Amino acid sequence: MESIKKAICRAQDILLIAHIQPDGDTLGSCFALAYIINNMGKKAIVCCDSEMPEKYAFMFSPHTLVSPKSAEGTFDLAIAVDCADKVRLGKCVKHFESAKATLNIDHHMTNEGYADINYISDASSVGEIIFEFFRCMRIKPDDKSAKYLYIAMATDTGNFTYSNTRKNTLLYAAELVELFNLRETADILFRQRSLISTRLIGRALSRLEIYAQGRIASLTILESDMKELNAQSGDCENIVDFAREIDKTQVAVFFRELPAGVKISFRSKDNVDVGAFAAAYGGGGHVAASGCVASGKLDEVKTQVIEKLLELL
Repeated sequence: MESIKKAICRAQDILLIAHIQPDGDTLGSCFALAYIINNMGKKAIVCCDSEMPEKYAFMFSPHTLVSPKSAEGTFDLAIAVDCADKVRLGKCVKHFESAKATLNIDHHMTNEGYADINYISDASSVGEIIFEFFRCMRIKPDDKSAKYLYIAMATDTGNFTYSNTRKNTLLYAAELVELFNLRETADILFRQRSLISTRLIGRALSRLEIYAQGRIASLTILESDMKELNAQSGDCENIVDFAREIDKTQVAVFFRELPAGVKISFRSKDNVDVGAFAAAYGGGGHVAASGCVASGKLDEVKTQVIEKLLELL
């Protein structure tokens, strides 16, 4: 924590980078950290090589994401937030590499430490790390930053149900929920979805495939589905969980066809290490949740991945 504090204290203009296809953890952690930095009398902006998902736009209003093109100049400090590797920085990598100093704050244990200063902790979320940084700085969250930290922790723990949820996670959340409107925020996160997202779920479930007597379950979305429904990447968030929730499933896989390649999300039960599996494809993540992007045609990639998963089980 002191290394993070010293890096921020030495800087004035600071760039926070959320990973491509941002989720609740990277967004909540970035905007909560920006609150601390601004409280220190410094300037922080949050940059991302993807648009803000519609689901989160209301909850983070009036804050916005700056595009890599709009982030001008050289920064005193660039901070990668929840980015397991440099690929996750997208086009923001040019600003990261040109900054006078770099900091990497993450909770993915596959992170190899690509910054000048690397703080990688086996926490439930980066939001949990930023909560601890609030304590280190003796700064009490306000209603907005408390909500941001809750969003970060809640989304990365599956509403505090995944195996990465620990005693500290719940204790931190208990402190935060008294500071903002929990019901409104939780409803948006876990009780609402757009019509487009709902239709995508239907398409994915229509292509449910089962292997190894139900131990592996896969779902698939085609590029044509995304175009037809005018869907964005954020609309696919958590679709993989519909396969994971099947009672006999040990490994769930979600394949999304891209213009070039296939995005793959993995979820597992029973301590099957899908993080190491995704790393073999240039991706990474956690033991029970990971992802990667594989080159090749959808059918070929699916066949190869399923064959290797069958060997794993």
